[in-house]
Amino acid sequence: MADPGSHGSKPVRSGARTPCPHKRPRVLFVTDFYLESLLAGIVEYARGAEWILDANMRLHGRFPPVKEAAGILATVQSARVRNWLRVQPKIPIVRMTVARFELPYPAVEADYAAAGRAGARHLLELGHVHFAFYSQFIMRDAREVRDAFTAELAAAGRHGHLLDLSAAFPKRDSFEVVREERHRWLASELKRLPKPLAVMCDDDRRALELVVACDLAGLRVPEDVAVLGCDNHWVEQGLSPISLSTVDMNFKGIGWKAASVLDQLMQGAPPPAGIIKVPPVGVVARRSTATFITDSPAVTAAVVYLREHFREPLRLAELAHQAGMSERVLESEFKRRVGRPPRTELRRTRLDCAARLLRDTDLKLAAIAAESGFGSAAKLCETFAKAYGLSPNVWRQQAKGGW
Repeated sequence: MADPGSHGSKPVRSGARTPCPHKRPRVLFVTDFYLESLLAGIVEYARGAEWILDANMRLHGRFPPVKEAAGILATVQSARVRNWLRVQPKIPIVRMTVARFELPYPAVEADYAAAGRAGARHLLELGHVHFAFYSQFIMRDAREVRDAFTAELAAAGRHGHLLDLSAAFPKRDSFEVVREERHRWLASELKRLPKPLAVMCDDDRRALELVVACDLAGLRVPEDVAVLGCDNHWVEQGLSPISLSTVDMNFKGIGWKAASVLDQLMQGAPPPAGIIKVPPVGVVARRSTATFITDSPAVTAAVVYLREHFREPLRLAELAHQAGMSERVLESEFKRRVGRPPRTELRRTRLDCAARLLRDTDLKLAAIAAESGFGSAAKLCETFAKAYGLSPNVWRQQAKGGW
């Protein structure tokens, strides 16, 4: 998914006056796992809070000077960064993203369990009955996605096959299994699994590998294998021959939230209890999952037509015509095979579109209502509040990082 944009409000620094330039707090960005969107959220907060942000480590890997620093925001994947942090003066430190170590600092992380659930729901809603999950490394974030994905499938009465590279090569480190060997193994595994198949990956890099393996195996994406990634990395999107559906983990929001926690610590607030989990923005549906599976070609035709024409004032009679059924029969068959009536599916599709526009654009509510098929801002607000428990404007502010 695209990164959330501006949160639309300046951070509030309780009891603080506008500082003189020489008194602006200096904050260090220390990273050994660089994410551009994570830094974008920090930069946005720093600008509003009038920080001096030292983010030069991302360019050359050298640690910044700590003299006169008021706080540190850090990703900690390596012993090098962990050991450096250990010897720093007693200034506030906030850790961002999952770490490989037990660390004594307040932490802000992505909610990967929520990502796994969202991914499973997306693939279930497409009508799939055969599922798999692909991961290369057994790390905490990958486990959280995998376990939540399989639990969500189980709750729906489905089972997911695990494409576990480390289990397939138990005597070798996953890093030692070269790309071409991974592709051949994946192609072999995909060939033997039932089709059509829906696969979620713990990372967009694994999703890109799946697309390549499908081509190697002579399988079509998404017709034979629907592929869903995680993280919404623009590099993998650009390298993939087909646009990748993915879960937007809201790294910009994580950066913004971590900066706000550090700001509170620098003003003397106590550290938060436990790890702060920032929810993902949601699934960004692209071509790699653009299909719908039922054992009824007529109902499938109606669903595809609905998803292509939801912006129009669509009527049940039009869907029945596409399916070659009476309205009464279509309504019954649609609910039985899709899991909800046509009107509910139409409302859900329009809400998904409105949510994407609220998150990814600065369009006014009237324009979003027109683009998503609601017709008026009033109807959009009414329907959105019932579904999300929030007004569209409040939901937009939260989705864009404005906690």
